[in-house]
Amino acid sequence: MTRHHGFTLAEVLITLGIIGVVAAITMPVLIQNYQKKATAEGVKKAYVELNQIIDRAKADYGDPSGWDYYEKENLAKWVQTYIEPYVNVIGRNDSCAANKRCLGLSLYYPLKFSKPGSVNTNIGQYIITKPGVPVAYAFFRYDGIVTRVRVYIRNPKKYAFVGKDVFTFVFKTQDKNLTFRPYRPWTRNEVYDKDVLLGTGEGACNPKAAGGNNWTPGDACSGLIMLDGWKISKDYPW
Repeated sequence: MTRHHGFTLAEVLITLGIIGVVAAITMPVLIQNYQKKATAEGVKKAYVELNQIIDRAKADYGDPSGWDYYEKENLAKWVQTYIEPYVNVIGRNDSCAANKRCLGLSLYYPLKFSKPGSVNTNIGQYIITKPGVPVAYAFFRYDGIVTRVRVYIRNPKKYAFVGKDVFTFVFKTQDKNLTFRPYRPWTRNEVYDKDVLLGTGEGACNPKAAGGNNWTPGDACSGLIMLDGWKISKDYPW
């Protein structure tokens, strides 16, 4: 008599159970690693695109040191002149008040707030949206010399966090080489010595960082990603 060897129902169920447990353990890690990689690539793309915009504006208007920065309150005019012609704009808002969703964008919050709603958030004075990545740009002007842009890498349904969904770059008229750059792009040694990016300085890439002086926890995260070769490191506060 020929005997057919096979698995019992119990053995099949046990095997499936083990596979399910392994999948439950590994899938979140794989998804998170993918999100980190996509985020770092998005930050790099935003950096490249912002400076491609500046390069094209230079070709039309000359060196940025000679550009018209208008009065502090007229940031929209600066954006319309030097930014908007070089971006595929699909929506714009010249003035977006605090705690107000503009153009369908989620309100963004500092990296340190795990429960959104506990801070008075200002989306910005001027927003440009476009398809793809980045999703949108929110421009600000302060001290009359610094233009800050917070770039939406993604637009979550509820809340966007600085350092995870939104990343900060600055254009400072006092810089020798006028381009958009990450906020506080120090070296790694300086990061740890001066408590800037990973420490407790204003706008640092750390949930425990201080806020104030126009900066919020997570603003320096774009600089940290750049320092790490456009990657999200193990000590990154994800």
